[in-house]
Amino acid sequence: MRLSHALGVSYLADKIGEHILEQIDSIPAYEQQRIRGILQAAGLLHDIGHTPWSHTLEPLYIEIHGVDHMSLVADLVEGNQTLSIRGSGRIPDILRSYDINPEDVADLICCRYKGPRYLQQMIFGEVDADMLDYLLRDFYFTGVAFGHIEMERIISTMTVVDNEIVFLTKCHEAIRDFLFARMQMYSSVYLHKKTRIVDMMLLAAARRSIVELGEIQDFHVLTDDEILSFLACDSTDPWVREMAWRVKYRQKLFSQVFRIDAATLDESDISFLNTIRTSEDTPSLIAHTLVMKIAEAAGVDPRYILVDLPLDAVRISEGRFEKLGIKYVNQNEDIKDLEDIDPAFSEYLSRAKPNRNYLTVNCCPDIKDQVEDTCRDLFHRAVMPLFRDDQG
Repeated sequence: MRLSHALGVSYLADKIGEHILEQIDSIPAYEQQRIRGILQAAGLLHDIGHTPWSHTLEPLYIEIHGVDHMSLVADLVEGNQTLSIRGSGRIPDILRSYDINPEDVADLICCRYKGPRYLQQMIFGEVDADMLDYLLRDFYFTGVAFGHIEMERIISTMTVVDNEIVFLTKCHEAIRDFLFARMQMYSSVYLHKKTRIVDMMLLAAARRSIVELGEIQDFHVLTDDEILSFLACDSTDPWVREMAWRVKYRQKLFSQVFRIDAATLDESDISFLNTIRTSEDTPSLIAHTLVMKIAEAAGVDPRYILVDLPLDAVRISEGRFEKLGIKYVNQNEDIKDLEDIDPAFSEYLSRAKPNRNYLTVNCCPDIKDQVEDTCRDLFHRAVMPLFRDDQG
């Protein structure tokens, strides 16, 4: 899947580049070809620094190295770092053999490109090759029903004004479908409660093995299967092996016993949250504090409780939710923002959350009753509306 996605992004980046560059008469043909080569390379290499299980172990990589995986991408592309796998270190030479500057490729991938902004937007922008590919690809493989994106129409209505990509106003319906589909994919697939629970179980087991026990060096070079097999079979910690076994064979997965709705935070929710955090606390520290409070009150092992803050996961995996700079140009060549074209939809996007949960408590099925009862006591009236019989 990751290779097919990389190939798809490379193809779409070139397709967008071809369409945009054809509109700019000042760029000669040979320079257009060179730029398209840079775009193709950036699309192909943009994910080479991902940890196993994609964004799941990204917090662990940040915890160990103090930077996110994009720094690794830049180092690999520029030749400042190699991995302990066969063939590593050849990327810069291969790029130069095609007259492609590795620094240009790294800068585009890491959103620090100093050249024309429209080139940066093709790789990392409001509607870019990466998002177009992964959404369409994941719609197909998950079989969801809301995956209607008119890719050809979106690309064909891109144009450049003041060095930026803008869209013809006639494309707004297609853009709106794209943005809505992206929101739905996150809420219904990427951040579905079962997906998040499995992700957190994997992250907890991996943190114990890699950080606390030091059992795996350079975990980011392993494949998904290699690291899961190690955790399930070779870890010295029985709890790590148990957690990995649960995930690998889908046995006794944790379940959600409590949640605070992101869309309906009320004073009681906020009041409780303020009792377990300070302004300096990180999301992981807030989660750990709450786990220990619940475990102590319930008289259970804290290793079998997981507290999740899904919206913080979005900030790590998809920062583009927090900024939306889509612009349109009308027949009079006036530039309009999304809120000018469609105020109601713009308001919806500003309020909508890519996950319905602000906070969830999840636990092993064996202690579900104790943890649920404890959550009722701890959260008081904030919890009561969330345990109705009709809750899905």
